[in-house]
Amino acid sequence: MKDIYEWIMNGKKTGPKILMLSPTDYCNLKCKTCWRLQKGMKFSQPSAKFLLKMISEAKNMGVETIDLTGGGEPFIRKDILKIMKKVKDLGMKGIMTSNATLIDSEIIKRIVEIGWDEINFSLDGSTEKINDYIRGKGVYGKCVKVIKELQEVKKKYNSDKPLIRISFTITSKNLHDIPNFIRFVNKLGVNDVYFSVLFEWDSNKELWVDRKRKKEVNKIFDDAIKLSEKFGIRTNLKVLRKHGLWEHKPPKFCFAPWYMLFVYADGKGAMCCTLASLHKNIVGDVKSLRKFWFGKKMESIRKKMLKGEFFSGCERCLPDFTEMFNRMYDEMRKWNSKK
Repeated sequence: MKDIYEWIMNGKKTGPKILMLSPTDYCNLKCKTCWRLQKGMKFSQPSAKFLLKMISEAKNMGVETIDLTGGGEPFIRKDILKIMKKVKDLGMKGIMTSNATLIDSEIIKRIVEIGWDEINFSLDGSTEKINDYIRGKGVYGKCVKVIKELQEVKKKYNSDKPLIRISFTITSKNLHDIPNFIRFVNKLGVNDVYFSVLFEWDSNKELWVDRKRKKEVNKIFDDAIKLSEKFGIRTNLKVLRKHGLWEHKPPKFCFAPWYMLFVYADGKGAMCCTLASLHKNIVGDVKSLRKFWFGKKMESIRKKMLKGEFFSGCERCLPDFTEMFNRMYDEMRKWNSKK
């Protein structure tokens, strides 16, 4: 991260570390947690030409990781493997989030052959009943089947890629299931679980976790943390235990406009994934990655961050980024003091 510190302290500019690209807003599911259920939301899907252009520009700017994320299901695109291959052909790390339901045996084989780095499979319960209430009938079985088959193909190819991570969005309907979910993924042979906070929309009110349940939430987290340590499963539960599921104190310093860029499916850019998820503080259209990143609007945001002026929504910064940015801030201060 020293190049980021050089920019902040000495003005030596560099490209983002991670580019989050949304390959589509469309999805074959209607999960109860999703922003797509909000009234009046418009969906988009960029052309392959646009995505490949962004990926090539990212490589030229020194981007290390391409995260194919967003509000839709990437495998709804017929050309998604071509886009993934471009990322790996250019030598960047590739991350993706998928509901797994559109992945077949041939796609699994190609994912391993491409050398894709990480896939986050969305699963919200240790049982069919819990998960499918949130994600839809049959989703649990399909996702588990894909995970097992992907593990088998990785063994066949003697490959440790992609890393399989399961993403679990915490809601009022599955909060109690978190310890059981740790047991479930252990039996499934998965060693990484990412627990997501729920972004609260009018359309998912029944899933909101009551703030009065904080003590209960912490007890559940403590039990799950013990289990994850027992089984050797990596989670972000300690970070969630520290910062909570709701609004919390923003990081000591926000590195987002120097560290990451989120590009929506409609081609607009946002300074970070949290504000992008909340559909807030959209900066503008990304026609040229370089011009956008070094443009006046992004520079004005960086000046705002340098003054410690946060945006509306920053109090919902993902706990993992809050923790990482606090660590980076302490590291930057030490680095600067030694110069």
